[in-house]
Amino acid sequence: MTLSIVDWFGYELTPRDRMRIIKEAGFSSVMLLWADYFDGDYRLFPEYARNAGLVIDNVHAPYLGANHLWEDTIDGQEAFKVICMCVEDCAAYNVSTMVMHPENKNGTETVSPPCEFTFGIERMKRIVDIAECFNVNIAVENMSRPEYLERIFHDIQSERIGFCFDSGHCNIFTPDYDFLSIYGDKLMAIHLHDNNGTADWHALPFTGNIIWRDIGLKLEALSYKGPIALEVGNSKYEHIEKPEEFLKLAIECAERIFAR
Repeated sequence: MTLSIVDWFGYELTPRDRMRIIKEAGFSSVMLLWADYFDGDYRLFPEYARNAGLVIDNVHAPYLGANHLWEDTIDGQEAFKVICMCVEDCAAYNVSTMVMHPENKNGTETVSPPCEFTFGIERMKRIVDIAECFNVNIAVENMSRPEYLERIFHDIQSERIGFCFDSGHCNIFTPDYDFLSIYGDKLMAIHLHDNNGTADWHALPFTGNIIWRDIGLKLEALSYKGPIALEVGNSKYEHIEKPEEFLKLAIECAERIFAR
């Protein structure tokens, strides 16, 4: 089993130190947050990760402007440019996959889908065209409204666009929507984290009320070959002061998903 974790997992460490202890804990790969939301030197992260001996699973595109992507506005055009630039960065830094939000939630509030999807779909088509030119995969994540994925995968056919399953978002917003059965054949990435169905904790598996046996069985049935990737922080485990101990626990939780 190949294990991956997001580069920011809740402890105030330098990026170099985060990469080092992620590798020392037993993870093989890492997911990089490709924005200055947490660290200003994120463009150096591929170097830090590879120097530590980690494979880069994917980069997460900036997401704060995702809702604008569907608007015929200046903000919408800017959001489009940001995503295009991230695709080009993936190629420049030799990263195979970019994860993106089709929309951005506000806490646990669902967003209203656009009255007209045309502008966003046309932009998505152009983003995919760029991805095809640069041989980069785009994994679109489930957020608060499945309508976005439904339109994207209905209107755009390309081997370069696929699905990123986020367990936490599913548990909060769409617990009865079986994303893995519907889009499992398009699965390019996974974000595994737990919550109680009312708040987006991004906590370790088995901390909240997600039924992890079901997810494990579905992933096994799909013969998913990618890393088992945790998009977690130390929420609910703030009492663990040493990041090394938290990462050890994270590995135990990831392995437990598939224990039979």
